[in-house]
Amino acid sequence: MGLSPKGHLVSAEPGSGLPLLNGPTEFGVTYPTPRQWTRKWSRTAEPGDTLFCVRGSTTGRMNVAQLQYAIGRGVAAIRGATPADTRFIRYAIVNGLPNILALTSGSVFPNISAGDLRNFQLPWPDEKERLAIAAILGALDDKIESNRLLVQLIPQVIRAKVLAALAEHRDEVAVTALAGFVNGGAYTKGATGTGRMVIRIADLNSGPGRSTVYNDIDVPDDRTARPGDILMSWSGSLDVYRWALEEAIVNQHIFKVLPTDYPAWLVFDRLEAVIHVFQLVARDKATTMGHIQRGHLETTRVEVPTTADIARLDKALSPLWDRLLIVEQETIKLARLRDTLLPELLSGRIGAPEVAEGVEAAA
Repeated sequence: MGLSPKGHLVSAEPGSGLPLLNGPTEFGVTYPTPRQWTRKWSRTAEPGDTLFCVRGSTTGRMNVAQLQYAIGRGVAAIRGATPADTRFIRYAIVNGLPNILALTSGSVFPNISAGDLRNFQLPWPDEKERLAIAAILGALDDKIESNRLLVQLIPQVIRAKVLAALAEHRDEVAVTALAGFVNGGAYTKGATGTGRMVIRIADLNSGPGRSTVYNDIDVPDDRTARPGDILMSWSGSLDVYRWALEEAIVNQHIFKVLPTDYPAWLVFDRLEAVIHVFQLVARDKATTMGHIQRGHLETTRVEVPTTADIARLDKALSPLWDRLLIVEQETIKLARLRDTLLPELLSGRIGAPEVAEGVEAAA
């Protein structure tokens, strides 16, 4: 369990001591990003350790330490006797997390103690089986992480190519010239609980979960999201998204973006380039949920490359955009495979040798 240093020993200056983790504010998808440093610490996490949030509403959230960290009292570092055991223990905690979190049920301020973690009962097969399970699930996670980095990189490459073209020649158009913007409908009302997902802003930000709505209703094609479609939330937390899951229904407060005279990769990039303008408009509205109006799309201007430059860039960037969807969908499949295998392997209902070859091919 961590122990926070005194405030005067903490600095926001990078490199001024050991990076400090106090809780989930530094956590990322897989690895944390340090924001504070300290020259005096009591407890550390070592590379490969599981970082586990033990206090507050984010209790149970996990990351992996990719370097040595000083850890504050909101974080526990969990380490096995070997790197493989550390990984196996992490998967066992993921599988048993609901039981751990049940210990905090009813608490105003959730808190997991060192004793709670020590007393958590782990499945503990023989060393060979632990090693095999960690290797199988780890291979899937490694491929997922590799894909995640590629998903981050491809839009960056597109942005760099677009900016290079804009530095030479540029045009300026209204955002509405980029695409058509079709608002979704009020499709959560009277939902049947079966059928296609009704995409809400929460689903775009966090993925489908327990509160996700499903409905059997038929909706127009321009309010149906398919893999590769561009969506833009215009109320609450405004952002631009690529849809990669199965066909779904677009709910209200979300535009389905339909590229017209510009390729999808450019439409997505240019919307990302001006989304901060719309976020500021929404933030300034004195309402409980800030939003923009269609007029803001018409009056906001955005720079685009010339027609000739777009045609030249499209030869390289359209295949890259297509590759992005393939990688996103592969990541979804790998995550589902991992989540399916996890309880089966840990319970012993299936043995590691039975799935090792198939997973190696998938990853």
